Amino acid sequence: MDERKLKNQLFRIAAIMIISSILLCVAGGSVLYYLLKTAHESDNLQMRIETEEYKDRILKQLDSNMQILSTLSRAYEVSQVFDDPDQLADSLALSNEGNDFISIVYMSVDGVGILNTRGYGTWEGFTLEDCNPYSREAIEQSFQGEDAISKMFDSQVADEKVFVYSVPVWRDGDVIGALAASDSIGIFTDIADGNTVMGGEGYVHLINETGSCLVRSKNTLVKEDIDSIFDGPYMDEYVKENTRQALINQESVYGQFKYEGQECHFYTIPLGLNGWHLFCANRVWGSATAVLNVMIVIGVVLMILVVANGLLYYGFYIFKKRTNELLNMAYYDRVTGAENSLRFDQEYAEASKKNNFSVAALNIHNFKAVNDLFGNSGGNKVLCYVKKVIEQHLKEGEFFCRDAADLFYIYLLETQEDILLERVGQIINYVRESSSNAAYSYEISIYAGIVVGGTRENALVALQSIRGMHHKNIAFYNNALHQALRDKNDIESAMYIALKNQEFKLFLQPKNDLRTGQVVGAEALVRWQKADGSYRYPNEFIPLFEANGFCTKLDIYMVEQACRQIREWIDAGNEPIPISINQSKLLFSNRSYVSELEEVVDRYGVAHDLITLEILEGVAMNDMELLISQIQLLHEKGFRVSLDDFGTGYSSLNMLYQLKIDELKLDRGFLRKASNGDAARRQIILEQVIGFAKKLGISTVAEGVETEEDRRNMEALSCDIGQGYFYDKPIAAQVFTEKYMHNRA
Repeated sequence: MDERKLKNQLFRIAAIMIISSILLCVAGGSVLYYLLKTAHESDNLQMRIETEEYKDRILKQLDSNMQILSTLSRAYEVSQVFDDPDQLADSLALSNEGNDFISIVYMSVDGVGILNTRGYGTWEGFTLEDCNPYSREAIEQSFQGEDAISKMFDSQVADEKVFVYSVPVWRDGDVIGALAASDSIGIFTDIADGNTVMGGEGYVHLINETGSCLVRSKNTLVKEDIDSIFDGPYMDEYVKENTRQALINQESVYGQFKYEGQECHFYTIPLGLNGWHLFCANRVWGSATAVLNVMIVIGVVLMILVVANGLLYYGFYIFKKRTNELLNMAYYDRVTGAENSLRFDQEYAEASKKNNFSVAALNIHNFKAVNDLFGNSGGNKVLCYVKKVIEQHLKEGEFFCRDAADLFYIYLLETQEDILLERVGQIINYVRESSSNAAYSYEISIYAGIVVGGTRENALVALQSIRGMHHKNIAFYNNALHQALRDKNDIESAMYIALKNQEFKLFLQPKNDLRTGQVVGAEALVRWQKADGSYRYPNEFIPLFEANGFCTKLDIYMVEQACRQIREWIDAGNEPIPISINQSKLLFSNRSYVSELEEVVDRYGVAHDLITLEILEGVAMNDMELLISQIQLLHEKGFRVSLDDFGTGYSSLNMLYQLKIDELKLDRGFLRKASNGDAARRQIILEQVIGFAKKLGISTVAEGVETEEDRRNMEALSCDIGQGYFYDKPIAAQVFTEKYMHNRA
């Protein structure tokens, strides 16, 4: 090989190496640029998602507090408490104690009001001129019939920065005043001081439309004491001007600045309130910086060895995979792979502007039983299967999500109820029919709530209206459900005040000896008499109180009312009669119940055997051993126990054997059926039940005695006591005393 040929070969090799190196560098640079751009976009996306989540948290908390104030306003409007300054002052103080507000004020449209401040009491001479200008502006806005939230200001009373909620107070269609409450800026400082923004690398400020810091994070990158994000030499003029315009126009904007030689970026989002914005900032994209350092090393290696190209590809693959993982974590459910509620809400916000639609909420009946039978893994398989079925029944443009547990939401491009019934029914039937297979041998039953053109919250209300109703599997949201929800909120917002104001009244229905007709006892019944004199009857509030647990407080209250009445009889020289009081199953599940009961009765000096505690037979289905133990303790303390509504569904002779009760009350429905139709068979059953009770030393009470025939029939069966309209209806305790007790010396 001659020199020329060797040089040519070396030149070709060098040229190939140079070209290859250049190509590798260009390729590496292109990949690096793409990675940096992707990292930039990914970090911006994460920053936007997290900032929007913080915004949602703030707005939901503000809405929640505003709803509390609106509920108080409606309660006051109904009760007409504004006509009585003393009562209004007491109500404001009570409301302020039950909430987290600093101050609460009612201001009439003439500028005179009553202020209650926690720790400082009530100021009845408070005027609109005494208010801070920002709070005055919010109150005056409510005088125009609008809800309002003020700007922040320094409170001289609370010695901290506060803001004010204000709602109008209406009467007969006219605004008569405003109800306002001041609150600390804690909901903003909790977010600003958090260290979870952007994985602990970012921070959040609350700023106004001029860029001034209203709430500044203690974790801020810029350590200098600045009043505005535009202070200092950190942003260039273009970024400042772009950001200023976005703040003024109430728009979101991305931007960047440099601090201590490091690149930083930020994102602002308007709250839609008082010109407030969230300002989220982070150091230069940490993930992208790491990629840059790696790629510089890889670039050097790429110029030497072609193998480094594989490392570059690997780096790209890992980064893309991690980005996809982040997106999956943000938008997808880990168990089923379905989109989550965050993604659903984003798609809903866009799709609802373009289409006529409905939203369905789907739930599995007794999903806890599925987990108990097949374990969490089995339950997860069921959820995945339901997700698959929903996917198979969607049309183009429709979407769904799994929210939590066994709750799914579906966005449907339908508005006709018959078509919605058919489509959602197909999903329900398909799951039910295909679930009873060799894998489970268990029928998966689904029920659904649907709202036409509404939100998933509306669909959830419809769903909850048929929870536990296996005879109905689809319900539509309507005005009745909406009104029921409002009624529920009205009752729950007023129940504690009603208890404090003793609006729950004691009514008594006599219990008479079936042979002599003499009154031998009474049953305590509750009636809710509102401040305006009108009544709420038990069927309106008792089921709700049993569901939310308030019945435990009401039952003890009724025991105290019964004890107070017995004490009055004794003090008046009348021989007292026993009073029976209904007790909820929640009370019997409380192991300190007996001691609390004893304390209440002893406070009035009432003999324990004058108190009979009535329990429904369904209580025994929860925890028979605990119930037996509680009854034994009650007997040891001298109390009597009655089993109410015997014969409504759970009754058994075994229950009579196990529960050492003193009294058995036969359900009025049982009595009605015994007086009509197949009376002979029911007569035999009643006769045997009463006979068993007598042999066990248990007295018997027939409820629903309404006619002389009822009385004679139950007397013939040797029943001891009758109760019902034949003798008297439930009447106010005072009326009962005048009618039955004055002759009992």
